[in-house]
Order: sequence, then structure tokens, then C-alpha cells
Amino acid sequence: MGRKRKRPLAKTKKKPVPVTPVPTASSQGMGLRIREWESTLKDKAKRLTPYHRWIEALALLLILGVGLLVRIEDIRDWNTHPQMALYKGEPLLTTFDGYFYLTLAKDLAEGTYTPIDNNRDVPKGMSRRSPPPLISVIAAGLAKITPFSLNWIGAVLPALLGLLLALPLYALGRFYGGPAMGLTAALMGLLSHYYVYRSSLGWFDTDCMNVTWATGAAYCFLRFGIEAGQKRYLYFISGMAIYLLFLWWWDSTPQVVTVVSMLPLAVALVFFYRPGRREACIFFGTAGLGIGVILLWMGLDLPLKIFRHVAGAFHYISTKEVIGIWPPIGATISEQAIPSLNEIVTKTTDSLPAFIVAGAGLAWLFYRRPKESLFISVPLILATLSFFFAKRFMIFLAPVTALGIGYVISGIWYWRRRFAVLSLLAPVLVILLVWPALSKDMAKTFWPKEPPHLIAGMDMASKETPKDAVIWAWWDHGYPLNYWAGRGTVGDGTLHGGHRSFYNGLPLATHDERLAANFMRFYVSSGMDGIENVYQAVGNDPARGVNLIKEVLSVGPEKARELLASARLAPVGNLQNVDQWLCFFYPEKTRPVYLFLDWRLTITNYWWYWLGTWDVEKREGIHPMYKAFYDVYEKNGHIKGSEGLDIDLEKGELRTGKRIIGLTRLVERTEKGLQTRHYERDRGSQFEMLVPDRFGAIMDSQISESVFNKLFLRHTFNPKYFRPVVTNSPSHQLWEVVGDMDGLKLEIGN
Repeated sequence: MGRKRKRPLAKTKKKPVPVTPVPTASSQGMGLRIREWESTLKDKAKRLTPYHRWIEALALLLILGVGLLVRIEDIRDWNTHPQMALYKGEPLLTTFDGYFYLTLAKDLAEGTYTPIDNNRDVPKGMSRRSPPPLISVIAAGLAKITPFSLNWIGAVLPALLGLLLALPLYALGRFYGGPAMGLTAALMGLLSHYYVYRSSLGWFDTDCMNVTWATGAAYCFLRFGIEAGQKRYLYFISGMAIYLLFLWWWDSTPQVVTVVSMLPLAVALVFFYRPGRREACIFFGTAGLGIGVILLWMGLDLPLKIFRHVAGAFHYISTKEVIGIWPPIGATISEQAIPSLNEIVTKTTDSLPAFIVAGAGLAWLFYRRPKESLFISVPLILATLSFFFAKRFMIFLAPVTALGIGYVISGIWYWRRRFAVLSLLAPVLVILLVWPALSKDMAKTFWPKEPPHLIAGMDMASKETPKDAVIWAWWDHGYPLNYWAGRGTVGDGTLHGGHRSFYNGLPLATHDERLAANFMRFYVSSGMDGIENVYQAVGNDPARGVNLIKEVLSVGPEKARELLASARLAPVGNLQNVDQWLCFFYPEKTRPVYLFLDWRLTITNYWWYWLGTWDVEKREGIHPMYKAFYDVYEKNGHIKGSEGLDIDLEKGELRTGKRIIGLTRLVERTEKGLQTRHYERDRGSQFEMLVPDRFGAIMDSQISESVFNKLFLRHTFNPKYFRPVVTNSPSHQLWEVVGDMDGLKLEIGN
């Protein structure tokens, strides 16, 4: 055997001996003071422990007070500028759709609520729900038991109801992260700017409670899933009660309400609910029986109906491009535009750091508590849709960002037990995150969509027209006209699809006064059902049907007979021959028809003219150029006006800001008549002004010849078809519409 080699001993390095610094008097004093301060904080915290519940309650009340303040502080600006917000000393609504619910409340309070509303979707009318929407029932009840008018109730009630979001946010936050998270989430949720906008003074619509119902259902079904024993069923009953109230509240979309409310219940049943066998049999047996009764009552295809309705609602909101032959109405509605990231941040937290903290907190919450976090997946999914489809979903960013920020604050607050300094850092951070949103909410003023001068026009229409009259207006004004004028309308916030809006805009955009007048009378007599009859008579060809309608109504009854004879229309219902079709297009009797033109049409012309000039075959419309100016006057060879308007009459050059536009024509309507100046340019725009009312507009030649511009600005009209009732340019005008058959009857009568 060989000898073993001895391994050399490894050299060992000497470890440096740590040198302990000798504490100085100053450092010892500093450390002592910090320890004393931390000890003092802990002692104070211990002394306050018995009062934690009271402190939480007071903090929540303070949060509700702040939330109320940012929602009603606009009343100061409204009182300062009553010409922008008050009519006869009472507030107006900040949303068009609010007047739908306020009209129902008015009818309920006055005892005139009927199953059919004959002033909507003339001539067919619209069926009303029974029971009426909950928001209208509440408003009507308050009008009966309080001295406040419906206008004041409609303005203030949303601000009060909007505060209720704090309750489910506090409850969810307290469950996920304790009182610190609950209070922070409640505060951030109430200050989320877009939610403040849609639950503030004057926003009398369902938005002020939709988020509250959704988060309330999520909390109740969360507690149903995690609780043990009989207590869980109290939460189940509460969740179902919220669901039923939500159905009553958002009555126009029961399918969406069902999906939003039942998803948290599904999460509870799949991931958490594990009862004993007997208990499970009773619960699922009862639930199955209830579902069976509902399916027998509403149809076995109810799940398919729900899916189709939700898909249809999503398609309506998300569609911005032409699909089919009619224009996509979603492209014309501002709240259905896709917001940028900057807009989303601005209208929620108004702070990018706060928005990032919210996202980080939400991710942290889902990481730490993945199953429990699924209960807030519904508001999270709806909030995510705002990034890709429509800004109206931003309202659901309120609970999402609030819970995210709350979870971060609760984490910092939790570690105060080890680092007492965090007891101050957490509230300071809350202030830093809250301040941008609070400042924006306090600085921003939300004004009524329908200003008082237009409301005055609608109120005037109630006095200047017969009670059975129909007022033709752009669909924006449908609900307000129902409320303030109490007259029939043809379109509104519900009835405004691309097909219907084309016909709504046709009389305004066409150059032919005869066609405009005859069409409005025809539509008031037959409506969309009558138009479908025309399509059916020409082989279900909408393009041919539109052309036939225009041709027949633009030539008058005599020539229309020849057109109808050559068209060889197929019989439809009781329309069997040419004479019956002629009476169909030119009805002898309709409800009285009036045309309401207003200032808003001058700022929305880009869309209503596009819709009214839609070409079904080419699938495109015309976007006009039309810009209104006010306080217009002529001086020293120049025309001056708002926004720096300056027109050199000799050169025909228009200046506004940094823009210089060459004019081809300048038209002045004076009390003596029309005066026209022509300029030697092949291409360009033209300027028209209504001298007595100091109102003018630059426009292209196409919209200048529209019925709208002829009546509203140029004030030229054929009395055979339009007769002025009120001409209050540039605010509003009301015209009596006289068709060919009406004109013939009037001539015979005279």
C-alpha cells in the first residue's frame, strides 16, 4: 500500500474584528428621543383602542361629508351664473336622459302615469314599465311628502344617492385589509372624478347608484361564500335583495344587471360554499325550484336571451365603424368614444402616481388573496372595457382604483407595529393621493346640458302649440321636450339608432323644403313601421325604399300618383292600390307638427348633417363645415364678432385666431331682405349673418342650402310649408310645419 499524502493545511484568513462605534452624546440622545416618541405613539394607540369603532364611524361620516361637498358645491357657480343653470330660479339637469326619469316622476306625482306614453315614438307610442323605475318612484314620493319641487329633487337626489358607494367600498376594504383600507377606499371612491361627474348635482340618472348596487352585491355574496353557519344565508338574502332592487333601479337593462349581480354569487358557489349534505340539498333544491319557476314564466331560452341582450348592448356601445347599411350611431355619442390613457387618469385619480399605486395595490391584492379577489372581478372587467371601447365604463374605475389604493395604504398601516413612523407616513400618503382628485372635483363645474334659454323655448312651445302636437327636434331634445313642453317627439335618448337618426336628420339636412315638410307629416302619421312597409313593398330593398320616399314626398300629390303607379309596389297590409299608397304618403289628418331649431344644432352639425345626408348605397354621409359666431356687427368695412372674428368686406377674407379663410360669398339678412356679395374665388367657404340678431356663421355651400340654415340663419322660407311661430335666433325657433295636404285644406277653408 502506498503512503497517504498529507494534505496541506488550508490557510485561514483572520476575520476582521468589528469595531463598535462609540456612541456620542448626540446620537444617544437622538435614539432615545425616537424610542420615546415611538413608545408615546404606542401608548396613545393603546388608550384609543376602546374607541376604535367610534373613530371609524366619525371618519366615515367625515368622508361622506367630503363626498357631499364635492357633489353640491357647483350650486355656488349656478347661483352666480343663473343664466347658465337656473330656469325661473330652479336648477336644471346636467344630463339629457334625466328628463326621462323626471317625466315619469312628474306623472306619478300628478297621478297621470299611464301604461302607454303617446308622446314618445310617435305615432306608435311607448309602453311604460310596471312598476315604474325606482329612481322615479323615489323622486315622486319625495315630491309628495316634502315641500321641494321636482326640479330641486331631481338636482339634489343624485348627489345624496351617490354617497352610498362609500358603504360597500368600506365593507369590502375592511374585509380585505382592515379599517385603514376600508376608509381609504371609501374616500378615494367618492372622489373619483368621473364618478363624481355622474353622481353629482343634476345628474338624475341611474349612474349614481349602478356602481353601488354592483359592489354591494359583490360584498354580500363574498360574505355568503366565506361565512360558516346560518349567518351566511342572511348575506345571501341581502345579496338577492340588492339584485332585485338593482333590477328595479336599472330597469332598462335587466340582462346586464343579472350578469353583474350573479357573477359574484357564482364565484361564491364554485370556490367557497361547502355546506353539509342536508344543508346543500335544501339550498340547491330551493334555488333549483326558483330557477325552474323563472324559466317557465319567462321562457326556457332565457339564458340565451340574456346573452343576446348583453352582446347587443356591447355591440351598440363598441361599434364605431359602418357595419351594414346604416350609420353607426355610437360614433356620434361622446360618452361612447374610446378615451386615451391620459384622459382615463385625468378623470379618475387626476394623478399618474396615484393611478400607478392603484394598479400596484390591485395586483398585490390579487396576488395575496386570489380567490377572494375574484368577487371584485365584475367592476374590474367593466373598468377595463373603458380602455378599449367607451369612456362610459370609466364609472367602474371608481371602486377599482379605490380598492387598489386602499390595499397599499393598509399594508403600510399594518407595518406601523414594527416601524411607528409609518403611523404618520400612511395618512400623509393618503393626503398626497387624495389631493389631486379633491382639487379637481372642487375646481370643476358641471353645467346643465340644456341651458335655460333652450328650456325657455321648450316651455314656450307648451303654450304656443296644441296639446296633441308633435315637435320635431334632434333626438338630444326628446326627453327634455317631453318634460318641459309636454308634447310628442320622434326620437330621444333611447330611440336614436343609426336607421332612425337618418330619418330624424333628413328634414334638417335636405335642401328641399317641400320634402322636409311632407316627410315630417308622413313620419308623424306612419312612423318607422310605415317606412318598413315601404321597404317591404319594394322587395325589402332599403336603398330603393329611401329613394322612393324622397321622390314621392318631394313632388306633391299629383305627380306622386304617377311615381307610385310606375313603381308597381307590392301590396302590404291594407295598402293594396295606388290610391291607398297615395293617402299613406300624404295623410289627410295627422297630429299637428312643429319644427324646433336651436343653438345646439350649430355645434353638433358635424354629426346630424352626416346622418341626415347618409347615402345608403355608398354607406357614407357628408361632414359639413359650419362654425357659428355671436355679437357680430359691421364697422368701417369689417365684420367683427366673437372669437376674434374679423372679415375684410373688400377682400372677402375672414380671420379668426391665426386662421385666414378666403370667402366666395357673404350673405346678410337684414330687415329689408337679403344682401349678397360675391368674391372671385373658385373654391372657398361662405359667411352668412343675421344682422338684427348679431349672429353669423361660416359654412360650406352644401349646408348653407339646408333647410336648417335657410330657416335658422338666413330666415328664408316658403309659407306653403313652414310658418314661423317664434324666431328667437340664435337661441331657438319654432316653426309650424304645413304639408301639401294641410296647405290644400287651409286653402279650401279660406
